[in-house]
Amino acid sequence: MEILIALLLLLAVSISLGKLLERFGITDIVGQIIAGMILGPSLLNIIQPSSLLSGIAEVAIFFILLFIGIEITTETLTNHIKSSIRFTLSSFIIPVILMCIVSIYLLNIPISESIIASVAIGVPSISIISVLIYRYSLIHTEGGLKILSAVIFTDIIAFVILAAVMQSSHLLLTVAGVMIFLLILLYIDRELRYHGRTIRPFFKKLLDNRKEDTIFALVLIMSLLVSAILQVIGITYVLGAVFAGMLIHKTTVGTRTTQMLKDTFRRLNDSFFIPIFFSIAGLEFRIPSSKYIILLVILVGISLLVGGVMNYFNAKRHIRNIPPSEVTGILGSRGAVGIVIASLAFQSSIINSQIYAIILVGTIVMSLIMPLLLSSGRAKRQVAGSSAEA
Repeated sequence: MEILIALLLLLAVSISLGKLLERFGITDIVGQIIAGMILGPSLLNIIQPSSLLSGIAEVAIFFILLFIGIEITTETLTNHIKSSIRFTLSSFIIPVILMCIVSIYLLNIPISESIIASVAIGVPSISIISVLIYRYSLIHTEGGLKILSAVIFTDIIAFVILAAVMQSSHLLLTVAGVMIFLLILLYIDRELRYHGRTIRPFFKKLLDNRKEDTIFALVLIMSLLVSAILQVIGITYVLGAVFAGMLIHKTTVGTRTTQMLKDTFRRLNDSFFIPIFFSIAGLEFRIPSSKYIILLVILVGISLLVGGVMNYFNAKRHIRNIPPSEVTGILGSRGAVGIVIASLAFQSSIINSQIYAIILVGTIVMSLIMPLLLSSGRAKRQVAGSSAEA
């Protein structure tokens, strides 16, 4: 099939299904993955996975993660470090450790595959959670910032784990390299903030002279450079895209420039890169065998029950004005980060098609269940607000 026709079908079906599911409170990513499943070999067999589509997906990953990085600020992370650690343990680290133990020792799944499956199913997604926090007007609340900070911290750890697994023969060097690079990033970020008064006028002048294309090009070159450096030293480029995005914020380039970049990347991602990436991910779906269906049930069950219960009591103790069920629902949201991790691991032959399939299904299942908790928590918060006003 001609690549343009394939892209046309993937884009049209994924956007249509995504918008349809959004009406029922389900993230559009679920519809985009299902679109790929429908069009791919598992069902209609209209579009076959190919190296060309994989290349397009890699470009899409870069733009998606660059935008995620722009949404992340080191200030949000460092201002809530204690709560970040607390919720990272309850929502991610402890459930993932349990998932790995069960899959390795009870189901005899290889270590690398167990780690990737557990991390991909267990990691909350900043792309989804940031939208929920904005949608529920939590971004200016202490609780909302704590949740956002925890997810930023968690997603960075998830990508570090991915980098370590992809370079398992040099595990310690890879982890040390990421930590050193992150410290360098924080130092550069601090210096950029300190010299912001010098840097901002440059971008303001470009913006005033309608040189948005120049700004966009400079950001892309800088981001690709950071990604290339990480790739050369043996660490996956996805961390480079995230880290590069973190350097772009209003303190450095100005509020107008930051907003322009966010709007531009959001439009590119929402209209093309996100639906194309997730629909291409769906093309690789294969119906898993009974052994892997058991693994799917166990991993999703641990993530939902263990992570959910721990998040509930953690939220009840440490977050005010947001119902614990709503916090649990938000932190249980799955999406871009897990699928990106699974796709990169699958392309690198770290996981097989069966593991990849259960990660896709696991993401869909959790995305169908979590809106129920969100609706319940939101209703309680609205009732509490009405009572307070009365």
